[in-house]
Amino acid sequence: MFRRKRVLIIPVSAAVIIALCGWRMMNPHGLSLALSQQPEMRQAAPVFQLYDQESTIVNLQAYLHRHRIVIVFFDGQTGPEANETLVTLREYYQALRAENIIVLGVSTALPQENRNNSSQPFPFPVLSDPAASAAESAHRNWGCFIEPPSLDKPPRTRPGVFLVDRAGLVAWQGQFPRPESNTSSLVARLLGSE
Repeated sequence: MFRRKRVLIIPVSAAVIIALCGWRMMNPHGLSLALSQQPEMRQAAPVFQLYDQESTIVNLQAYLHRHRIVIVFFDGQTGPEANETLVTLREYYQALRAENIIVLGVSTALPQENRNNSSQPFPFPVLSDPAASAAESAHRNWGCFIEPPSLDKPPRTRPGVFLVDRAGLVAWQGQFPRPESNTSSLVARLLGSE
């Protein structure tokens, strides 16, 4: 009798394996779900040193490994007031500051233009990167540079919002940091209310 049970183990095991393989082939979503949950690639944030709206040098490296940092690249021609994310971050600045979160705005405008283009002052640094086409510019290193200036127009840049974690790491995609895809709920996510 014991010998008879051992003989049945092999065909039963084979039937179970065949059934599992058939189920896996009919339900491939389990595999794609596992692949989509892989962690995102994070690398060190590219550092920069730029002048703020008060013509004071701000060095990103001074904040790394001590704070979470929100960096907002915006259109310098329209000014910081035209950027919805910057205006929202200004409204919630005290709460963000209480959470030890640093906010930096970056544009191609000169410091005095950033200072004068605001009806209400920004409580955080609004930085100037007027040489956006230079090889070591913040816009180029963060993937926000599109084309150099010409005689009749300023350099073309793309806006972007980036989150740098306390370890100094930012999400990457290809050769550059990856901007946040959902900025509408940014403040809620930063303050942990979402």
